Amino acid sequence: MGNYANFKGRASRSEYWRFYGITIVIAVIFNVLSALVMDTALASVVGLISIVYNLAILLPSIGLAARRLHDIGKSGWMLLISLIPFGIIYVIYLLAQKGDEGDNQYGSPMSYEVITAEEAARTGLKETPTDDMDRKFMYVCIAIIILELILMSAI
Repeated sequence: MGNYANFKGRASRSEYWRFYGITIVIAVIFNVLSALVMDTALASVVGLISIVYNLAILLPSIGLAARRLHDIGKSGWMLLISLIPFGIIYVIYLLAQKGDEGDNQYGSPMSYEVITAEEAARTGLKETPTDDMDRKFMYVCIAIIILELILMSAI
């Protein structure tokens, strides 16, 4: 929450895709609830809660995406490319790129040290996902984006 409307600095790939993954799960929950209560008085309540949620995450989503682009040395303004036809594909490509190893004009890298299960048991620290786990999570999120685009174009 400390980065709610932060457009400065950098955000790691895992930070971005974890946030996006959580928003996907919440969106699916709202969609399922909407389908379950369709044509009832509760439908408008679920719809209103969904709108409020989407408005609440709009600014953090844009800020995080801008910081993610900063991590690869690009300006946050590159997000505007998604407004042109098929531009979203290029923006997703950029968001999926590995961040710059060292400092860039936007600051130092924002990542975490991977702590394996063995290190966690030995040190008492919490185990963190590996780069491979982060990459798989990102691929799942991208697959869901593609599925959403296909479903939206079919409607």
